[in-house]
Amino acid sequence: MAEHAREVDVLIVGAGPVGLVTAFQLAKFGGVSVAIIDKNEKATSQQAYGRAITLFPRTSELLDQLGLAEKLAQQCFACRETVTYNSKGEEVEGRGWSFMETSMNDTAWDFALVLRQKYQEDVFRGALNEYGVEVEAPFSLLDVVVDETAPALSHKVTAAIKNEKTGQQTLFKSKFLIGCDGGHSSVRRMLNIPFHGTTSADKWVRIDGLVKTNVPKPRTYCSIESPTHGNVLWVGLDRGRTRIGYAFTEKHANSYEVFDEAAAIKEAKAAVKPFDLEFECVDWWTIYSVGQRIAESFFVKDCVFLAGDACHTHSSGAAQGMNTGIHDSVNLAWKLSLVLRGAAHFDLLRTYQAERLPNVQRLIQYDKDISRLMTNRLPENWTGDPDTDVNAILGDIMGQAASFSSGLGIFYDLEESNPLNRAGSQKVVLSPGQRGPDVDLVTPGTYETTRLIQQTRNSAMFHVVVFAGGPALSKEAEFYAAMLESTTLTALRAKNLMEFLTILKSVTPSTWEVLGHDPLGRAYFDDSKQNAYQRYGIDTGSGGVAVLRPDGWIGTVTTLSEDAVVELESYFQGIFQ
Repeated sequence: MAEHAREVDVLIVGAGPVGLVTAFQLAKFGGVSVAIIDKNEKATSQQAYGRAITLFPRTSELLDQLGLAEKLAQQCFACRETVTYNSKGEEVEGRGWSFMETSMNDTAWDFALVLRQKYQEDVFRGALNEYGVEVEAPFSLLDVVVDETAPALSHKVTAAIKNEKTGQQTLFKSKFLIGCDGGHSSVRRMLNIPFHGTTSADKWVRIDGLVKTNVPKPRTYCSIESPTHGNVLWVGLDRGRTRIGYAFTEKHANSYEVFDEAAAIKEAKAAVKPFDLEFECVDWWTIYSVGQRIAESFFVKDCVFLAGDACHTHSSGAAQGMNTGIHDSVNLAWKLSLVLRGAAHFDLLRTYQAERLPNVQRLIQYDKDISRLMTNRLPENWTGDPDTDVNAILGDIMGQAASFSSGLGIFYDLEESNPLNRAGSQKVVLSPGQRGPDVDLVTPGTYETTRLIQQTRNSAMFHVVVFAGGPALSKEAEFYAAMLESTTLTALRAKNLMEFLTILKSVTPSTWEVLGHDPLGRAYFDDSKQNAYQRYGIDTGSGGVAVLRPDGWIGTVTTLSEDAVVELESYFQGIFQ
């Protein structure tokens, strides 16, 4: 390799949603140099359109905390309605995507945010550009060399990059390399990371366009139970478009010498029978094989990460691909930022795989079952009645996995080796490692309603939420006094690694007159139903303290007392240097 190289802290390969959101976070959090490359300019319609379309509630919450969700919502089709039709065109209750109407509550983002990937990427690129980082394309990765003798946090990765337009080669030296380059990841291949799993013989077709139809409820998340094309997907898209997806069997394949766009349209019309369908235009279509694979490791040589499809692939049956990838990105970026800035222990990076892998494994098993069911076949390990209606079983399985699919039920396990999720002295219904509920709060003075997520934006900072309790607030006074004496917590606040929020149980004209002192951090009031206290399981009399990680999951929950300060010091000492 050549002698001269461009140095950055992080080189990201792949500028899809996962790579873009990762780069955005690192740039937003500050103090880290980042470059992002992609081998495609996405100039053709096949590259520009298609691909992923749906963000479920927890993903929208994560993007909301990063300040990205509102721009997506401006353009999206907000889908709150689902419907399932049987082979006769009759509406059937409790099947298909019906879980979306019953299990996507407890959040302001209580809908499927449907926006084609092209438009999502435009939003992410624009946000990234605001921090002075642009995608460099078309650049392909030629080679990666890791100097394993070099110390941690040195520029131990050397990557050879080729400009596909000019043929010119460039070297990057980086402290970390992140492969966000999809299921055929060059990063994964060059690092010889095994990719375990299988690809089945099943194939699916997806086609997007502007349609005319007599489907009774076309602007929904819809299933059509076709006896010939499996459980057909019908989704209303942004800009009045529609996506139709169906199983492509060997019988269908044998009917065509070449399966082209005209054939995809013909089969789509057959798939949605007994309804009529005409395409006014087609934006994009594809045919692909269904499979499930997981990388053996998401973090190798202490300097190379994989995220998104680069480390796990599955069918689009559950619409989880982009959601899972963005969860990877959000879990990783704040940890990497803190380590690179010298704030957190290096071992914090090992919690990325520890937290994400179990959730990916849950998805893979779920995906194996529904991908078979969507092609009119029972799950591999099915022991029930072989003549069972596959569509009924599909509805049951999707219903059982509803909280996982919405993302609102995704949790991280309590493990001794993971300092982020720690059982505290306060025993509550919500445990560390679970999502911190978004709740309505009331602002002082104006009494306007706000949401906890809006006040705990993700800036790689922990949020310590003090539920002040009452009526005498003696425990809050003890905690406040002990907090002022804590050099550890004071230092974390000064470095913008942690901040306090105080939640009072009822609305008052003055927070000072209730507390007898200025609140720790910003203060808010619970709503009239004291929903915040109830959702976090905090007694309105004794109060409590909840730590929210930068990504919005609960870190620990303590009683409200002077001893809580010692607990918090211990918690943060396990994370920060």
